[in-house]
Amino acid sequence: MTRAALGAVLPGELTQARLGLHWAAQLVSAAGTSLLPAADDFSHTNLGWDPMLSVLAGRNVGAELVRAALVFDGLELVVIEGERERASLRLAGRTLSQALAWLGAELAGDDAALALPVHDMPAHPVGEGAVFSDDGAAARTELAGWFAEAFASIGELAAREETAAAVRCWPHHFDVASLITLDANAGAEQARSIGVGFSPGDGSYDQPYFYVTPWPYPDAKNLPPLAAGAQWHTDGWTGAVLTAERVISVPADEQQNTIRQALDRGVAVSRELLGA
Repeated sequence: MTRAALGAVLPGELTQARLGLHWAAQLVSAAGTSLLPAADDFSHTNLGWDPMLSVLAGRNVGAELVRAALVFDGLELVVIEGERERASLRLAGRTLSQALAWLGAELAGDDAALALPVHDMPAHPVGEGAVFSDDGAAARTELAGWFAEAFASIGELAAREETAAAVRCWPHHFDVASLITLDANAGAEQARSIGVGFSPGDGSYDQPYFYVTPWPYPDAKNLPPLAAGAQWHTDGWTGAVLTAERVISVPADEQQNTIRQALDRGVAVSRELLGA
């Protein structure tokens, strides 16, 4: 499937759309949070990208392969049965609680069946009871392109790594990630690992960015060079970072290769730093 060129909306102009989508994604995660058995790693709450439907979708919550999903550009909550849309709700003009009640009725026949996942969220009017806004459609479409690219690029890398976890979006930070485990028999805190991921923006960077993080974090002194314009981030966490600004600075037909080179080099360097 052809992947869209990135940069129609500049990275610094995506913040408000990103925050609105982050809150909307909590609705999709609520289905797994409320209707699936709880997993120790919270994987029952995470989300995936459906490249055929271009939606961020939750896990199946019924025998009939029913799942909730979010359409970015139209800011629309949908219920998918198999590969077809069964019901939809425009979020603009509705509150979080109204949308949650609608989804509960659609998925479980009970408007009180669902609860949002519990974790800290960025401040936003929707979190205080305001209605979702329809502003920023172009920015949401741009973010859909970034999410599609993130799932594709990270997925291609993960497919080459035997111990890489499935590529999923985690509703807490709204990031897309896979974890490459290097020590299968060690505890989670002791095991060496490499996180490969994408954030649409956060407190570290107010723009989308790809990252590769070795664990345990290496000494920030004398870190080896990276590729394709990626740089080391060492404030609070250590990892190789490729910002959206860097990605869109190259011609459209070179964007995917730039991301691929940065991620591949980040993983290779992380292995060296971890002695793996």
